[in-house]
Amino acid sequence: MTPASARITLADAVLSFQAPEETIQQRVRQIHHTVLTHSRYIRSANYSVIHPEDLELMFKAYDEGFFDGHCQRALDGRKLRFRLSPRMTKAGGTTARFVTAAGETFYEITVASSMLFEGFGQMDRRISVCGLECENRLEALQRIFEHEMVHLVEQLCWQSSNCAAPRFQEIARRLFLHRAHTHKLITRRERAAQSGIRVGSRVTFVFEGRPLTGRVNRLTKRATVLVEDPEGERFSDGRRYRKYYVPIVHLQLAVA
Repeated sequence: MTPASARITLADAVLSFQAPEETIQQRVRQIHHTVLTHSRYIRSANYSVIHPEDLELMFKAYDEGFFDGHCQRALDGRKLRFRLSPRMTKAGGTTARFVTAAGETFYEITVASSMLFEGFGQMDRRISVCGLECENRLEALQRIFEHEMVHLVEQLCWQSSNCAAPRFQEIARRLFLHRAHTHKLITRRERAAQSGIRVGSRVTFVFEGRPLTGRVNRLTKRATVLVEDPEGERFSDGRRYRKYYVPIVHLQLAVA
């Protein structure tokens, strides 16, 4: 099969896919079982350890279970890399196409591992991904990965992908029963807000044994705290501040 025919076959398979809802759910449950059975790292549905190898395992399982192996054939020897990102704090995942200086093309699927670890505590709110409620981290990971698989398919077949566009949403709905293209995972910003810490909050923390007080300027994986310092960078208010990047759990609200 030529690369062009492999892409056409994949596109035809995706656009013509029809299966009962129960059949789709059964395939998804089987992939869930496959990961728990064959992963060297994921030992439970609310896993505490994950590795890029797990994403590769999921790709193979989804490619066989939903695409009859056509994704791998459409790649035509081009590399597909898998990455976990502890720094992504908004998107649940990304799929990107890269071209090297030598003209070689490769693809990369990235999953935001930190947001998955933020949720699913006993006292946490319910979480949904792609419009579907998730009972555990592995279910949330599957919904994110399904979303990224649709991005990959669109990039392989049509060179571009937009999850807000009708084609993407129709493919995701028919293949994976997705009802939305967004997630409601617990973010670091939400975690911080639960403790009363927001952008602008006056906070205290300890740095190299010294207690410091400043204001939160940004919240991502860590908080960016500005502490007044005559040797620091001058800001728009005319004062000088030194930036500190502090894990949110190490911050306390300053006493007024």
